[in-house]
Amino acid sequence: MRDLLILVAIGLGTYGLRAAFLVRARPAPPAALARLLPHVGPAVLAAITVPALLAPRGAMSVGDTLPALLAAATAWLLWRRTRSLPVALLGALGLSSLMAWVLP
Repeated sequence: MRDLLILVAIGLGTYGLRAAFLVRARPAPPAALARLLPHVGPAVLAAITVPALLAPRGAMSVGDTLPALLAAATAWLLWRRTRSLPVALLGALGLSSLMAWVLP
């Protein structure tokens, strides 16, 4: 029951924060907030991907981290060369699959 109350409180807090921008009379956020908003997306993406790259199974080890880092580097290099996201993702997926097959 306690967990349910915590989840409800988190949900209400999230809803309240999002609704605050809709209820306000001004359609644009304050200038200080507007300067920071473009950085939210990259920060969230980094917060999700960096732990997944450095500790894919929850703990850092060379055997797990190296293939993930090589696949990420391959994706970046392919994207820079081709400017095609599908090519970059499929190339990195292929390298990752090959490394999982070759390395135990």
